Amino acid sequence: MLFKQSILVVFLFILNLVVSAQDNKRYKLFEQENYQFPYELTKPNKSWILPDNLSEISGLTYFYENRLACVQDEKGNIYFFDTIKGKVTEKIKFADDGDYEGITMVNDQLWVLKSNGNLFRVKYSNKKETIVTKEYKTALSKKNDTEGLVFDAENSRLLIACKGYSHIDEKKGKSKKAVYSFDLDEKKLSSKAVFKIDLDQIKELKELNKVAKLGIDLLTYIYPSKGDVSFQPSGIAIHPSTKNIYLLASVGKLLVVCNNNGELIAVYKLKTGLFWQPEGICFDPMGNLYIANEGEESVATLLKFQPKKQSN
Repeated sequence: MLFKQSILVVFLFILNLVVSAQDNKRYKLFEQENYQFPYELTKPNKSWILPDNLSEISGLTYFYENRLACVQDEKGNIYFFDTIKGKVTEKIKFADDGDYEGITMVNDQLWVLKSNGNLFRVKYSNKKETIVTKEYKTALSKKNDTEGLVFDAENSRLLIACKGYSHIDEKKGKSKKAVYSFDLDEKKLSSKAVFKIDLDQIKELKELNKVAKLGIDLLTYIYPSKGDVSFQPSGIAIHPSTKNIYLLASVGKLLVVCNNNGELIAVYKLKTGLFWQPEGICFDPMGNLYIANEGEESVATLLKFQPKKQSN
């Protein structure tokens, strides 16, 4: 076992060098004709170093005014981060400790996603200081490794992005990444994915050479729990005006923009120097984009990107 782990570590190191050398060639991997990406991902307009209790930040959502609600992947807490004061101003406990990966605002309630697919509805009022939590179990499991959650207001549903297996049947779908929906009226998960991202298409867009592709396939084979490292969604958000869906990936270092059918609109490479572990993504009503980096080996950060001014 120790020998196998040592070989794996060396293999991962070499694979990372090969893939990184290729990935760093370009920032824009794909854009549909006439599409204009509204952000400059190499130049955040503002950034914050997050406090220690958010060093494991895994998800965030716009709450109201200048506040973002955040979760981290160890504690059953919601942290309210004030972007004006630059600090956490309040914390509430909604559940026991666990691996919480996503959070989204639905009208006057917060919903939290656990990595095993379970959902928590949290009704909170800072005036009455009351918290009401209800847990909903879904057909998704730890094998699906659910990490992204967003409210799709137009369809009265939640969208759930899977970092792991794309099928509810755990033995299938390794070549794709899936997004499922949870109907908020019926409180029920969709039996089929809303859409899937084809990993072979992602590899082609990244223009990985044969060595890199072979290395990724070999890693997936000998260490299936790691999965295909070309793209593993860690966050999902919906743009407030265009309604395009943004999928963020820490593993693969990508930002993918697609429509409601999952058709790719654009794919961008995230530079490691700025996005060392991007785990959370959200928009505010003005269209400002927020991306949070977990601080595994460095500090955790929150980055704000304002929409670019459109030329006449």
